[in-house]
Amino acid sequence: MRPDVRRWAGWLARLCVSAGLVWWLFSRFELSGIIASFQELSSLIWLIAALMYLASQILSSIRWFILSNALSFPGPWRTYLVFYFVGMYFNLFLPTSIGGDVLKIHFLSRGEGRRLMAAWSVAGDRIFGLLAMVLLGAGAAFLSPGILPGHFVTFLWISGIVAVGGLVGLPFVRRIVRDLRPTLADRLRGALLLWQMPRKILAVLGLSFLLQTLGMGAVALLGGGIGLEIPLVFYFASLPLINLATAIPISLSGVGVREGSFVYFLGLTGVQPEQALCLGILFFSVQVAASLLGGVAYALGFHRRYVRPRPGLKEMS
Repeated sequence: MRPDVRRWAGWLARLCVSAGLVWWLFSRFELSGIIASFQELSSLIWLIAALMYLASQILSSIRWFILSNALSFPGPWRTYLVFYFVGMYFNLFLPTSIGGDVLKIHFLSRGEGRRLMAAWSVAGDRIFGLLAMVLLGAGAAFLSPGILPGHFVTFLWISGIVAVGGLVGLPFVRRIVRDLRPTLADRLRGALLLWQMPRKILAVLGLSFLLQTLGMGAVALLGGGIGLEIPLVFYFASLPLINLATAIPISLSGVGVREGSFVYFLGLTGVQPEQALCLGILFFSVQVAASLLGGVAYALGFHRRYVRPRPGLKEMS
């Protein structure tokens, strides 16, 4: 099968999964209950939640800026801000959830032939975000035992340990790989440069925890706005699991999977499925609103800016 045919076939399959899940959710629950939940929310609460989520994404662009700067990609932060939001837009609206990441790598490296270093900056941004998310989830589950079924708590703890272990053990992995595959070890060099800058590691970690807290807080605010009486700690424990489920590439932009995950996890606390489904849709609406800013930036051509790297870091072709 040709690559373009395979790509379109994958897109159609994910579209069918999303359409099927949405149809199943709306046919299973009362539409009037979903509408009533929407009517509970004031526009001001939605706006504040949207601004909180927007602030979290701005902080994420700063994190990417720090990581890219460590890999010898300079330039003003506002350029990275534009690239980041354009990437958000295409991550949400392209058939694949990583299409925007590919564009960010292209924007950062175009004309310089340093795609591997640019890819490490984007991967690092994702990894630090994942690390903070699962650690917050594990911490919430620790502070409130029994808030989630035991297998989910175990998963959060194992994920946190693996994430921290992978980050800390990366230099040792490179040493082993260097003895076995010197060429591959050289390609891992970009992943280790940040280790030479402990202050930047602390800054990146701090930003990661802060922006995750803002994002989860936005969802909790929306939940309170539609009348959900759920402990704040539950959002911090369950949202990492919901986000991980949404990231599985079986649906279009996570549509259907996200909403179904909200129904399942909030149902563990006795929340009515119509309310949980409403919260999932509201969260997605906030994501769409923030991502549309990237679409505007792309339409206006702001993504055409270049980032010129400093001399000194050469990359194997």
